[in-house]
Amino acid sequence: MSHPPEASGRPAGSQADPAYALARSRDEYERLSRQAAFLEGTTERLFRVAGLEPGMRVLDVGSGAGDVAFLAAELVGPEGKVVGVDVDGAALEVARGRAQSLGLHNVTFIEGDARAGELGGDFDAVVGRLVLMYWRDPAEALRRIAARVRPGGVVVFQEFDLNPALRSRSLPDETLWNETSQLIIETFARAGMQMRMGRQLYGAFLAAGLSTPEMRDEAVVGGGPGFDGYAWLAGVARGLAPLMAKFAIADVDKLRPETLTDRLRNDAVATGAVV
Repeated sequence: MSHPPEASGRPAGSQADPAYALARSRDEYERLSRQAAFLEGTTERLFRVAGLEPGMRVLDVGSGAGDVAFLAAELVGPEGKVVGVDVDGAALEVARGRAQSLGLHNVTFIEGDARAGELGGDFDAVVGRLVLMYWRDPAEALRRIAARVRPGGVVVFQEFDLNPALRSRSLPDETLWNETSQLIIETFARAGMQMRMGRQLYGAFLAAGLSTPEMRDEAVVGGGPGFDGYAWLAGVARGLAPLMAKFAIADVDKLRPETLTDRLRNDAVATGAVV
């Protein structure tokens, strides 16, 4: 989280971003909402520490189906306002319907690229979750997005650090959780994602001309039969299954995505694993 520099008109780079690794579909929007519920506690803590408070006007970058925007809307209250932006118009239609169902009148959504689109004035804060990892030049993206924030405002992003060199994400090491995690990480890496974006945030903020960011590192850890992480990891694997097959990383028939949640749970319970 950091404060924005003075606005600049320097154009963004011309090279294209990596292709989005997950499908843009109704199933994926539902998966993202389940993921949002799984990560909500970490995101809310980060936003509160960053200084989101009632009355703020907030820009949510990469809104998708709207979950981060809805969380921000709760924090800024009815006297605040959240503007969500995303290039996926179909996802935003889902987000608008959900906002109406939830009775949220302080959230609007705009289709477009937050780095280049017309979004209507200065914001008190800009937020994003798992967005910069999909952009070719995160520092340039941050510079352009931060230019939309008023002096003294807040820029806060939550990103994964998916270190490919870390060979185990469970104890004991030999678990289906660890095996599945490695397949997911290899697929993201082959797709061209910013794999260390969580750690890269520090340098990206400085390269964007922002002040030195305050960083937080949080992991969701669990085990036993009731842990929600099994469904979360299985959902990511299901979403990436077509790319796993394309890159010959995994045999999807052997992966059996439709039963993966139960198998992850059963394996972790049987081995007494923490994941």
